[in-house]
Amino acid sequence: MKKSEFEKIIDKTFWGLETKYGFKKTETTFQQHSCLVRYQNTTTELALNYEIGRIPWLTIADITNLDKKQSTLEWLLVEQGIEKPPTPEAAFLPTKMEEGKLETVLQSKNQQLQEFGADLLKGDFTILPRLQKRAEKYAQDCKRYVEVHKIKS
Repeated sequence: MKKSEFEKIIDKTFWGLETKYGFKKTETTFQQHSCLVRYQNTTTELALNYEIGRIPWLTIADITNLDKKQSTLEWLLVEQGIEKPPTPEAAFLPTKMEEGKLETVLQSKNQQLQEFGADLLKGDFTILPRLQKRAEKYAQDCKRYVEVHKIKS
């Protein structure tokens, strides 16, 4: 996929964030096999991470402390009961996706973000500690899984 085609998909998919929530695209970084697109409004930063051939993911952060106050759309969906919690084994499985499905996957993520993450998009981060707690527990479960199964990193 060409950069221009990718950017067209991104702009088309996420234009609603700009009109409804005041987001502006602040950065697009292309690397050899990946891309990072950042959006910000007055309270929130969204970062779309895409590695070619893999399922993209979105991080959501409070711009007052990007390193400490952030989580992912995926953990939000688990917290809301939309998705099942991942198993530790899932952390070690590839997340492949055909390039032709990128637009459909991104549209789905955008819809889920606006439907279940509206509070975060408006700057209400009261749910972030619960999302971070889930992520920390999952990281501990994955560490135990590695130890039990003697997986080398």
